[in-house]
This record gives sequence, structure tokens and C-alpha cells, in this order.
Amino acid sequence: MKEKDSRRIIILLCGVVCCLIMGFAYTYSLIQPYVMKYFNIESSSASLPYTILLAVFVVGNYVGGVMQKKVKVKIVMFIGYLLMAVGAFTTSLLPQTAPAGMWLTYGGLLGLGDGMVYNVIIAMMQKWFPDKKGLATGITLAILGVSATILSPLCSKWLIAYGLTGTFKILTGIFVVIAIFGMLTIKAPPEGYMSDYRPTGAVAVSSRQCSTAGECFRMKEYYMLTVIYFCAIPAFVLLSSIFVSYGTSKGLSSALAVTGVSVASLMQVAGRFLVSTASDKIGRKGAMVVCFVITIVAVAFLTFSTGIIYIVCFWLLSFTYGGTAATMPSLITDYLGTKNAGLVCSLVMIGFGLSSIGTSFLAKAVSMSSAFVIAGAVAIAGIIMVLLLPKLGKNAA
Repeated sequence: MKEKDSRRIIILLCGVVCCLIMGFAYTYSLIQPYVMKYFNIESSSASLPYTILLAVFVVGNYVGGVMQKKVKVKIVMFIGYLLMAVGAFTTSLLPQTAPAGMWLTYGGLLGLGDGMVYNVIIAMMQKWFPDKKGLATGITLAILGVSATILSPLCSKWLIAYGLTGTFKILTGIFVVIAIFGMLTIKAPPEGYMSDYRPTGAVAVSSRQCSTAGECFRMKEYYMLTVIYFCAIPAFVLLSSIFVSYGTSKGLSSALAVTGVSVASLMQVAGRFLVSTASDKIGRKGAMVVCFVITIVAVAFLTFSTGIIYIVCFWLLSFTYGGTAATMPSLITDYLGTKNAGLVCSLVMIGFGLSSIGTSFLAKAVSMSSAFVIAGAVAIAGIIMVLLLPKLGKNAA
């Protein structure tokens, strides 16, 4: 094995280890009842810390991208994990009379640190694997999905045994251990690494290398990519938050609900790996079109489906959500370059953040059936935007 191959495989494996605890945010549905009980608050108030975390996560991505231009990536990763540890620990210290404190500790500090670490891992996969960006990103983000499956039963046991505060103390210790590991192992490739690589087959890249936000904002491709990310999110976000409650009108039993949620997490993992890996062969644009088409089909069936068909629609949306999350970083760097992958990916993720927030307002403003129709129309707009992306030369540098 060539030396460069062995080095980057080690980095990939270390990135996998770092991702093993990154799915902690997906366990909030288990944590929320304990938040309600501990602080004696309603469900709507207990969900606010998670909503804030999603918004701040996007900010953390940008901060992580900017910092990578100034300091070593291991330092960025360490600071990110440190913020996560501080956020978890201070959450464990909150008195029962201060539920709003979670806005800062869980939503703010944890969200900021989580975004920074996520950005570093994605950026490093893009830089170390310019020839296999889809595969490398797919593996790491698939593990991120697996981590939610691993952490869910663990968090459930910890919550039962040690309560809300004890669980966050345990998470603090885990974040500290992984922070040390990440700081010691994750690093950027040397200057000029694989600069002689030229893509072949369906994959092509631009010769443009954006290194600043200003350069990104001057490129029409940046805005097109941001809109594509915006269009890819609504359908899944709409259904994931109400899958069980909305499913009662669709003939969903308790047993089917549990099965549906469990398989949906696995479908997300499958999408992250399969779609992003396939994008190395069929092209990023082709992979994104497939995700949008599946989304449109699932939304169309949602309008009249019941029982198992309703669940299958949720699985399909979970698959495409995972596939989009893992494919977009490679599509972004194909057009905006890998020189400052952390920054460009974080800037395009603004579309993800705006879509998540906008979808929440949409769900409250119209009926669910109308909301899904709108989500389907947005997905159609996504396909159009993908097809309008400029064609890249197959052998561009």
C-alpha cells in the first residue's frame, strides 16, 4: 500500500472513532421527557433546547470553517469537543428552577461545539480523499448515524439509572476522552497533497478554489448549491417530528411506530453510505436527482397512504435525508474547491439551517397535508436547480 494511502486510511479510521459519539443529538427524543419532569415544564418548552441546538449547529459549522484557516485542525476539533463537554457538564448542574439555562448549555454550547467538530471531520474527508470524496464522507457520516443507534439504548439506561443530570455527567466524560483522541490523531494533509489528481468517469470538479466567504458570495454556484440544500430538507423534517402522532390517523399502531422509528434510523445510515458512495460513480448531480425523485414519490404517497405504506414513506424520506447529508459536501467541494472545504461547506449549510427553521414555521401555518404538498413542490424545484448547475469539465483541475 502506498504511503499516502496508509496515512489517509488512518485518518479515516480516526474520523470514524470521532463520529461514534456525534449522534448524541438524535437521542433528544429520549431525553426530552426527563427534561419535562426535571424542570416541570410542557413539551413545547422542553423541545426548545433542541431547536436552538440545530440552529447553533449551523453557526458552529461556520466558526469551525473559519478557524481552520488560522489554526491547526486538531485545535479546532479540541475546542469543539471542549465546548460540548462544558455544555454537557453545565447542563448537569442546572437547578430545577432554571429550565431556560438549557438554551445556553445544551442548545448554545453543545450546538456550537458539535457544529465545529462536524465541520472539521467533513473537511478532512474532502481533503484527504479528493478521488473518493463520496466514499470517505459516506463512511464517516454513516458512522454518525450508527452512533445514534448505539447511544439511544445507552442513554435510556443512564437516564433510568442516573437521571437527567447524571446522564449529562457521563456524556461529559465521553466528550473529554474523544476530544483528546481527536486532537492527537486528526490532521490536515500536507500542502499540495494529491494536487496531480484528475477525476475520471462521471465525476468532475471545478478549477476554482474558494478560500474566503467573499469569493463564495461572488459565485452563482454558491447560491445554487445553497438553494439545493434548502430544497432537500423540508419533507423529512416535517414528517420526522410528527411521525408517531400524525401516524395515528394513518392506522399506525404502537408496535408499528417502534419498528418504523428503528428502521428509519438504519435507512438514514444506508442513505449516507450508499448514495454518497454511488455519487463517485454516477456523479453528484445524478445522486442528488435520485434523492429528490424518491422524496417526491414518498410525499405523493403520504397524501393517501396508511399503515405499512405510510411507514415505508418515512423510511424513504429517511434514506434520502441521509443520502443528501452525505453527498452535499462532495457536491459543494466539486464546485467551490477543497482548499478551504470547512468554510465553503459551512456557508452552503446556511440553506440547511434556513430550511429547518422555515419548515417549523410552515408546519404551524398550514395543515399537514398542505405542508407536504409544498414540500413536494420544493423538491421539484430542487431537481430543477441541480439540473441548472453548470457542467464541469471531467478533467478540470
